[in-house]
Amino acid sequence: MESSMFSVIIVVSAISLLILLSLAYFGFLLHRIRRFPNGLLEEILHVWMRNRPPDPSLISNALDEYLSRRNEFWTLYGQFILSAFVIVCVTILLLTRVISAEAGLPILSGVGGFAIGKGISAGRSTTYRRPEG
Repeated sequence: MESSMFSVIIVVSAISLLILLSLAYFGFLLHRIRRFPNGLLEEILHVWMRNRPPDPSLISNALDEYLSRRNEFWTLYGQFILSAFVIVCVTILLLTRVISAEAGLPILSGVGGFAIGKGISAGRSTTYRRPEG
């Protein structure tokens, strides 16, 4: 009985570690892909300014929107990875019977509910529309 429980804990730990590392690697790849290449933004602005003078408030609003959405995404992604890590740790503690189900299950439901609630609220965002006229 004891050796089978130990093997279950090892399998759960290995799978959880593999999933967490793959999520972190995916975030690293996203960060590398989503960056502006050096000089690309300057080149776009140079071509745009040559054809017609840009509205400075339009450039400012577009850059502000991009940066705020980027920061919101990475904050949500970090909270998701942290929530997954806490869930894995509490699950392993429950399997090893270090903590009881009366203590661990409310923690799991609280962390899971927080992660789901943050994901739903982050999906609702208002977009800025320029006034017509």
